Formats: sequence, structure tokens, C-alpha cells
Amino acid sequence: MAQYELNVIDYWLIVKKRKYLILLAAGLVVLFTFLFSEMFKPSPLYEASARVKFDRTSTVAQQLIETMSFSNANDLNSQTEFIRGFPVMERVAMELARVPASVTPEEKRSATYLNTVYNLGQEIKTQREGDTNIIRITATSDQPEMAEKTANSVANAYRLENIMTRNRLVMESRRFVEEQLAGLEKQLNDAEDALRAFREREGQVFLTDEARAALETFTKLEEQHNEVMRKRAEGERQIAVLNRTEAVLGNQTGRIFTEEQNALLTILNQRLLDLIQERNTLLINYTTDHPQVREQQQKIDNVRAEMILELRAKLKTMQDREATLLDQRDRYRGRYLQFPRAAIQMSRLEREVKVNADLLATLKGKHQELQIKSAERIEEVTIVAPAIIPNAPINAPNTELNLMVGSLMGVFLGIVLAFARESFDTSIGTIEGVEEFLKVPVLGVIPQFDGKQMEEAARAALPVNASASTVENFSKLICLIDPKSPLSESLRSLRTNIQFASMDRKVKSILFTSAGIGEGKSTCVTNLAITLAQEGQRVLLVDADLRRPIVHQRLGIERVPGLADALVGSTSWRSHVRSATDLMLGPMGADRVMSTPGLDNLHILTSGSEVGNPNEFLNMNKIKTLVSEMNEEYDLVLFDTPPILPVTDAVAFSSRVDGTILVYQVGRIGRNALKRAKFLLDHAQANVMGIVLTNVKSEVTPDYGVYRYEYR
Repeated sequence: MAQYELNVIDYWLIVKKRKYLILLAAGLVVLFTFLFSEMFKPSPLYEASARVKFDRTSTVAQQLIETMSFSNANDLNSQTEFIRGFPVMERVAMELARVPASVTPEEKRSATYLNTVYNLGQEIKTQREGDTNIIRITATSDQPEMAEKTANSVANAYRLENIMTRNRLVMESRRFVEEQLAGLEKQLNDAEDALRAFREREGQVFLTDEARAALETFTKLEEQHNEVMRKRAEGERQIAVLNRTEAVLGNQTGRIFTEEQNALLTILNQRLLDLIQERNTLLINYTTDHPQVREQQQKIDNVRAEMILELRAKLKTMQDREATLLDQRDRYRGRYLQFPRAAIQMSRLEREVKVNADLLATLKGKHQELQIKSAERIEEVTIVAPAIIPNAPINAPNTELNLMVGSLMGVFLGIVLAFARESFDTSIGTIEGVEEFLKVPVLGVIPQFDGKQMEEAARAALPVNASASTVENFSKLICLIDPKSPLSESLRSLRTNIQFASMDRKVKSILFTSAGIGEGKSTCVTNLAITLAQEGQRVLLVDADLRRPIVHQRLGIERVPGLADALVGSTSWRSHVRSATDLMLGPMGADRVMSTPGLDNLHILTSGSEVGNPNEFLNMNKIKTLVSEMNEEYDLVLFDTPPILPVTDAVAFSSRVDGTILVYQVGRIGRNALKRAKFLLDHAQANVMGIVLTNVKSEVTPDYGVYRYEYR
């Protein structure tokens, strides 16, 4: 294409010209998008989400302990992981009947059981919503009802597990006190029965004040000794619990229970609980051999070891205290053994009744307190939005959006292909481009015409018995069939432009040729000759195409004799010239010739007989003399010659005429072929007057008045 600036109109015309290519590309992309979406449509997956609110609840003492222990177990990020932990997932698996509701500890350790619970955790996603204390629990399933049921089950299981976790200490304390109450009530009853039996047997026994004081001191020492022994037994039990290496997965096994308010031991106990919970969270996705799980287990072992050291130090203190109390008790025992045995026994029985009664009263008060705490049921989790059944799968392809995007991409691809096709188009797209490319003016633009319509007009003008070939040939004589058509006007415009182009230099003989075959030069030169004759000029139309002559067929006259006979024979060319009389005798008819003014100025010299090598005849010096004679007798001589690129006849002939006009059918051949034809004419020193464009579809844009054309 010629190098010139493209404006908006240029781009629009390119799009309009290639509209079918754009529509084809868009249609193919949309079709491919639809087929791709249908073929690779995934299996439907549904998501249901429940929202829970986590409110941290703790006493001042608990807050102080958790602050000192640097615990993050109740942090919301930890809670999001705890939801997917083993205890919660185990509850959900049981509720959904994925695992049996009652299993033995051995069955809980089986790979099938553990994998079922772990795999359920993979179907759950938890996420904290922004900076709030609300956690979104999302369950995924191939069934919408199952997704909704799973999400709600997880939310409820998390709430119950949180209640159990936060109330476990209260429940463990209550269970311990209840066990102690049962034993103390029996001990108190036995002590009261023993005291009553002694009094019935021995009667009333009296002690002096000194003996009573010694017995009270002895009783207190014995109570303290028993308390120390009880605490030492509790410490030994705690050490035994911590030394137990096997733990049931998912429980806080290894955590100790103590009533003693030992700050350090309480902190370590809470820290141990946090570490075990974090380890269970890691076990959701990893095995026990994973490095992170091993590291967490090492932290648990370190805390247990520290707790064991603390408990052993406590036991050492208890042992020293026990030895001291035992020594003091023995001294007092030596003092009151001198008293009557009945008094000593009664005092001991009374002491046992009093100790058991006081301890029972204390435990009952503690039991009432624990019952109140149990009734409170500390709850930190509230379900704020239960899950509902999803309406559509989350992975369903958005067909409408895909088709819309596909259509846009198709249009874009079509436009790209259209401009690419235009850039690779070797034809020339504007009159300015032709003139700039060939450096010659465009003398005429012959618009595109409907061949069938012209044949119908020719059939109407010819006799009814006219043959099909006669109708086809006569339909090319546009100036005779429809003299008022735009096609005829373009030929008259060509006539005028030729006249203006020959004002500076006298031009009486003009050669018409083309770069390739079938570009319309014969039709153009024949109609131009008729137009010039109608103007009043004496015109000679010479068919110099000795290979494939067609002028005689167009006008309906005989081919022989003609130009070839004049070149090789002894007769003058004048004797072979046809006139209006010959046209009357042909298919055109006398009426048509006589009714068309100016046809008596038209003379025709056909190609004549066939010759062996036409190029040799056209190079003869005789042709130069012949052209000179024609120029003297006629106002204008028009030569119809063969195409330039297939044969060199026109190139040889062009140097012997006054001017040469190149006929170019837009889009038929590439620009390089056209450039080559122009080069050959220039090399032969031909006077190229200009170029005539044929088969042109013209478009006039009203905004700028730019005259544009495009070919089919």
C-alpha cells in the first residue's frame, strides 16, 4: 500500500471492507468458547457458609495467668485452626455418620478412622472476617444439602467443643469433689458409729484441762501430717500422669488437676494445654513424623519435664514437712500416753468425727460452688448466621460472560486479522496511492457494473434471435446500450482527461495495454473510441492484439483482413479499415447505427490473419510508417495491445506511438506486477500518459468529501 496518513475514515473503510472476515473470526471464537465451556465443564461443587462469633471469657486471675504464660490458644487465628482440629472434626464425623458413634480406643487409633476424620477437615475452610471476632466456616460438597448440613454441624460441634474445653476444669473439679464426698461421708459415718459404740460401752470419760490441751495439739499435728501426706500423694499422682508417654489423640491427656494455687505450676499446666492443642491442630494436615509436629512434641516434653521438676521439688518440701510433723506428733504422743487409755481413745474418736465433719462441710461448700459454676456453662461461641442450602455451584462456568468475552475477543481478533489482511494486500487502495506509486496520473475511473443487468439491456436492444455470444459481446458496448449511465459518464470523463493530458504535447496515437490478462482494456478502449466518435472526432480503433484479438467480436465484424494482412501483404491498411457501413451489416443493425449519432466517425482496423510470431511484426520499421500515416488521416488513433507481463508485444509497440495508457483492474494483480509493467514501458521509452482504473466500487464520504474505492 502507498504510504499516506490514515484517518478515522480510512480505518472505518478497512473495517467495512473486511466485515465478513471480522464476523467470521468473531463467530468462530464464540463457537469455540461455547464448545470449550461445555466440553470441559467441571463437576459441580457447592459451598455453604455458617458464621460464628467468638467472645473471649476469662476471670481476672485467668487473664493474669494467660498473660504470664504468653498463651495464644484463644487468639482468633488459633480458633480458625482449632475448628478444623481433630476434636471438632471427630464430633462432625460422628454426627454425619462417617464414623461410628461408639468406638474403642484401639479403633480410634486405626488408620481408617484417622483418615476419615482428617479428610473431613480438608472439606472445611475457616476464615476470620476482617478485624472482627466473627469466623466464617465454609463447607464444600458435591451435594448442596450436604454442604449446608456439614457447615452447620461444624459450627455446632465447635460451639460444644468450646463449651467442654472452657468448662472441663470445673467438671473435673466437680467430679473429684463428688468422689471425695462419697468417701468422706462413709468415713464420718464410721467415725460416728465408733464413737457412739465406745460411749455405750465405756460410759462418759472425763479428761483434765492439761490432757485435753495435749490431745488437741496432738490432733492438729496429726491433721497437718495427714494433709501433707495427701498433698504428697497428689504430687506423686501428678508426676505419674506427666510421665505417661502414651496419649489418646485429640484429648488433653497429660494435663494435671490440682487444687493448690501454685502460680508457676498453674502457668505450666496452662502452657501444656496450649501446646497440646497446637499439636492436635498440626496433626490435621501432617503425620506424627513431620518436622513441625516433632518440634511441637519436643516443646510439650520440655514443659512436662519442667513440671516434673517443680513437682519433685514440691515433694521434697512435703517430705521435709512430713518428717518435722511426725517428730512433733511423737513427742506429744509420749505425753498423753500416760493418760488413761479410755480417755485417749475417746479423744481420738471425737477428733476423727470432728475432722471428717469439718472436711465434709468444706467439700460440700466446694461442691455447691462447683455446681453453680457448672450451671453457668461458660460459652464463648455463638452461631450468628447458620448456613443455608446453596442455589448454584461455585465452579459453574458463566456461559453468558464467557460468550460475551468470546465475542469481544472474536471481534478484536477479526479486526486484527482485517488490518493484517489489509497490510498484506499487495493491491493499491486509493487514487492517491496509485498516482504516488506509479508516478503517473489517474486519467479515468471506470466503476464496477452488473454484467447480468448489462446483458439484459443488450438483449432488449438486439433482435430476438440474437445468439448468446452476440448478446454478451454487445453488452460490453456500454456507451451504446446505456449512454446516460454512470459507466458512460466515466468514459466521457476519461475522454476529457485524455484531451487535457495531451494539450502540452500533440498526441494523436494512443496505445492501451495492461499488466495482466482480463483487466478490461479492450472494453475500455472500444467504448472510448465510440465516445470520441460521438464527439465528432475521426477515430481509428486498431486491434493490435495479434494473439487474442477481441475488438471484432465486440463490434460484430469480421476479423480478416486486418492489421496483420497489411503488415505482411502488399495491400494498404486503408483497404482493410471498417466503417459504419460494416457495423450496419453486423449484429448491431442499421437502425442502431443510424440512431446513434457520430458512429460514422468511427473506423476499425481489426487484427487480421493469424501470424506465427506477432512480436517480430510489431518491431518492424513498417509499423512506424503505418502509425504515421494513421496519424495524418485521423484525429485520434487508439491501439488495443496484449498485456505487458505475459508477452512483450505492447512494450515494443509503445515506443512507436505518441502515448501509452495503462489499464489496471483494482485488486486483480499485485502492486509489484503493476510496478514491473510500468518499468518495462519506461525502459522502452514509452510516453506513459496515465492509468485507467477499472472495476472500481466508489464511496464518497460526506464529512470530508474524500473519494475512495474498494474492490470485491
